[in-house]
Amino acid sequence: MSASLAGNHNQARAPRACVPGVCGALVKSFKPPTIRLLLGSNAAAYQRLRVRGLAEHPLAFTSSVDEEAARPLAWAVQRLSPNAQRPHDFFLGACSGTELLGQLGLEGRYRPKERHNATLLGMYVASEAAGRGVGQALLEALLDRARALPELEQIELTVTEGNRRAQALYERNGFRVWGVRPQAVKLDGQAYAKIHMVCRLR
Repeated sequence: MSASLAGNHNQARAPRACVPGVCGALVKSFKPPTIRLLLGSNAAAYQRLRVRGLAEHPLAFTSSVDEEAARPLAWAVQRLSPNAQRPHDFFLGACSGTELLGQLGLEGRYRPKERHNATLLGMYVASEAAGRGVGQALLEALLDRARALPELEQIELTVTEGNRRAQALYERNGFRVWGVRPQAVKLDGQAYAKIHMVCRLR
């Protein structure tokens, strides 16, 4: 999902857990968000914001809004709950008070030969917070946290071809294009390619 460059946040400390909040409400007086670790207690807000993103920007995600809306809340709780067997999996939220304005995740690979890889996924910033640096703040925080994981060496992602704003955001933060998968997804009978990008962490 696209977002523009933005403000600073404290990089010295690990993100705190986000206070559960209602997502999708208009932010009348915008304040720079706090980037926090999302936990199982944030599952409802996370799921609502994710469904909203899929509905508003169906081309930006491989998942569909229908399949996401059908998932039980327990699925989101499990996804956000820390798991010692999956140390490279986490989601971050951009919070303004109790409002969840954006989110972004990392999903590791755990087969022995692939353990140094992870995939960035689920970037979405609510439209009322777009253009205020929320996506940049989320991405910076995710990369900082990823670099602190000693086994992790690179992060991959995909961007739907034509989403130049999102691609530019990732390129500004060290991601480089390494390939294109033609006809990767189809929406309403129209095929779209996915651009594959990678960022080396060390």
